[in-house]
Formats: sequence, structure tokens, C-alpha cells
Amino acid sequence: MIKIVFKNGCVVKWKKKEWTDYKYDGKLFIVIKDEEWVGFYNIDSIVSVIVK
Repeated sequence: MIKIVFKNGCVVKWKKKEWTDYKYDGKLFIVIKDEEWVGFYNIDSIVSVIVK
């Protein structure tokens, strides 16, 4: 599971079957499914990212 908490209080959760990889490029936190970007979030808006 990936749990992303934003500064505005919103929370996004990705179940393990919904993603295969993730990365951080310095500006974005990117969720990847089979080499395709399925979610990308501006790091300036994020309070925390938890990967289990």
C-alpha cells in the first residue's frame, strides 16, 4: 500500500494491486503500474508518503 497525505488534509491510498513501482524525481512523487505513470503528485503539496 502507498498512503500519501497532503497539506490540505486529503489522503490518497493505493492498494498493492494498483501499482508495481514508484519514484521521486525531485518535483513529483510518481506511482507506476506496469511502466505507465498512473498517479503523480506535486511534492510541495505532500506532508508524508508511507509505503508498506
